[in-house]
Amino acid sequence: MSRDKEKDATEDYRVLDVRALHRAGVLVPGWLGSWQWTRRGAVVATIGIEAESRDRVRLRYQVTVRGERQAKDYPVPVTWTPCHLGGERPWFLCPYCGRRVAKLYLQSVFACRHCLRLNYASQQQSKGDRCWSRFWAARSSLNMDEDLKLLPAKHIPKPKGMHWKTYDKKVAKIERLELIACRSSMVFIQKAERQLEKALALLGR
Repeated sequence: MSRDKEKDATEDYRVLDVRALHRAGVLVPGWLGSWQWTRRGAVVATIGIEAESRDRVRLRYQVTVRGERQAKDYPVPVTWTPCHLGGERPWFLCPYCGRRVAKLYLQSVFACRHCLRLNYASQQQSKGDRCWSRFWAARSSLNMDEDLKLLPAKHIPKPKGMHWKTYDKKVAKIERLELIACRSSMVFIQKAERQLEKALALLGR
């Protein structure tokens, strides 16, 4: 039911989130160290970061481009905007276009998703796929146990500590999303059957 991908998805790329750097204290002028990406607890990539000033960080790393190993070393501007409840929040300024963004994605150089022509995985799903994605996300918020995966929502035990009012709302939401997703799937199946009938009719001529 998924459409063919027209663009790469942001989920396919390593991402540098300025908010995560800020929370970790990386944006403090003078900070020098490394930033890591992990998968299942194992480090899969590392870059060096230096906070040269409040408004600029320098990235240092190596990347393979067309089979050739290249060393990268360049600054990325950082800007700050006031928050409604006080304080400030940081933003990257994309090294390519200067757009203010929270996240940069690594191709050979870190850039915003607009410059790299990326979209989100959810944008590449068909309407029916998105319905089922919302349904499974809602079920996961109630219970992640594989043994209960096919159990009707109303029979899933209430998680310990969850209020009954919250539990009832989640169950109602899951049932509503399941109905919408099933209807969407039926529309898709009926459409596919009509297309198959037309194709068979043309072959029979």
